[in-house]
Amino acid sequence: MDKVVTLPLIGTSEYTSSSRVIHKGPCIVKAVHVAADGVPGVCQVYDGLNDLGVLKAWIEGYQGMSYTWRPGDGTDFDLGIYIAVDAATTKVTVTYIPESWKDFI
Repeated sequence: MDKVVTLPLIGTSEYTSSSRVIHKGPCIVKAVHVAADGVPGVCQVYDGLNDLGVLKAWIEGYQGMSYTWRPGDGTDFDLGIYIAVDAATTKVTVTYIPESWKDFI
């Protein structure tokens, strides 16, 4: 009989409720979770170090709801991860794998 082994997601997660750089440098984004606490909120995910980077995802969270964007096996970001939110009540958690971990996974 074969045994099934479940491995945890290898990566790091970072939380923010304000627009800011999450990671500088190449990486693979595995998931972005957006929760709108109290009022609807919008999160934009950029490949870059500001909102002039390449827009990879536009996620709208409805009041009291949450949404998780999981881009398949992950999506490559070349410059870094910048998160832009439109309200302090928009909570965002980004799970990603830095390029420096590439040989580990």
